[in-house]
Amino acid sequence: MNGRPSWRCPDEGSAARVAATLADEGVGLIELCGGFGPEGAARVIAAVGGRVPVGTVGFGIESLQGAAAYQRAAEGVSTGAG
Repeated sequence: MNGRPSWRCPDEGSAARVAATLADEGVGLIELCGGFGPEGAARVIAAVGGRVPVGTVGFGIESLQGAAAYQRAAEGVSTGAG
């Protein structure tokens, strides 16, 4: 990933703990996946306590239909159309 390390959390609930550990270890920036909701992102931001910037991605209302289709495809769910 562009020579930059990345970490995966087993679930959104563990992300705040992992982010706090990374901040303690001196990481310079935390970027959250677009799948994070605003509540999970807020927990991460609170956990690092301003020690490191946290970047987030937000999706506008116009992207919801496409995101839902992507999720259905990823889960192997058919819509019955086509």
